[in-house]
Amino acid sequence: MQVAVQHELIERFRKLAEAKSTQLSDGPRMLPAGEYTSSEQLEQEREILFRRHPVVVALTADVPHSGAVLATHIDGVPLLVTRAKDGRARVFINACRHRGAPVVEPDCRRTGARNLSCPFHAWLYALDGKLMRRPIAQDYFNGESSNLTEVSSDEAHGLILARLDGAPVDANAYLGRLSEDLDSFGLANFHHVETRKAIQDCNWKMIIDTFLETYHVFSLHNSSISRLYHSHPQLFDAFDQHCRSIGVRKSIDDIGEDQSTWQFPPHATIHYAVFPNTLVVHQLDHFEVWRIFPHDTPGSSVVETSIYAPEPPNDDTIKKWILNLDILMQVTGQEDFPMCKKIQSGLNSGSVDSLVFGQNELGLIHFHEQIAEALCKVNSGSSR
Repeated sequence: MQVAVQHELIERFRKLAEAKSTQLSDGPRMLPAGEYTSSEQLEQEREILFRRHPVVVALTADVPHSGAVLATHIDGVPLLVTRAKDGRARVFINACRHRGAPVVEPDCRRTGARNLSCPFHAWLYALDGKLMRRPIAQDYFNGESSNLTEVSSDEAHGLILARLDGAPVDANAYLGRLSEDLDSFGLANFHHVETRKAIQDCNWKMIIDTFLETYHVFSLHNSSISRLYHSHPQLFDAFDQHCRSIGVRKSIDDIGEDQSTWQFPPHATIHYAVFPNTLVVHQLDHFEVWRIFPHDTPGSSVVETSIYAPEPPNDDTIKKWILNLDILMQVTGQEDFPMCKKIQSGLNSGSVDSLVFGQNELGLIHFHEQIAEALCKVNSGSSR
């Protein structure tokens, strides 16, 4: 993070704290409960946000070298991310062009792969997606359209984005002003440690809502992380569709007056919300990445949580990183997600007509405004 940005954030926090205030929007916002319960709303979100919009499909760290392969998905659409000898990251539909079998098992990671062999009939593909051979039956098929189906994608600043509708992706342009921060932390040079996946009983947007405000920390987390973090002031900046939402650690209270020694990241957890569904979170010495997708109903979601370390994990460091992930999952799993489930249950009952986002919940207001704008643009005949 640029020194000037760090100093501005520290000064902004101190002024707000002195005023016993926080950043505020121009007014509260009401949100219909149907945004979390409507099947029609969810259908629109799946079609527009996840199929006609760039989505983070992987990090550079997931396929760092030639021969790396990751089997992943966008909202249930099975995908392969590969890096071939030319160094380029590519994204393909994870389905053999013969009978549609997955070429690589879902959620599988490989390194040092030279090619990809479908387990059904052993059709062999290069890492650039080209069909290399069909054992036994080489002459029995039409040669056209036998390569893996490539998905439009691009890589920049440590992130790989893909778009399912085939429209081109310009990752640099899409990430925009987030790019400087991601580059300053060297996100592209981090290393994957572990990914965990779970189904949660709440709408996918509710998970993101929780990460975009610190107002709840003093209460919901009063027996865990509230001793470490200020509930307010919270720092927030919108970057087009994306945003930066910062929870500030109480250690900042002792930062002193010598600005030449000021460093902001050690005193903050910085959430970069990459629209529509990814949170790239900078902690003291590592990154967490959350990818949240809808599940079978409006009231359920798929939550993928990954941790990335600054150095390749080894026998001496792996326990540290796994412990960090364990603590994260303990707090969210015992405090945040159960609360989301209870809220969703109430909304599903039909007893709540609307929710209110306060002026101090800028992240939620911005996130839901961007969703509404994206849906409106496509429905009115224009798109980004």
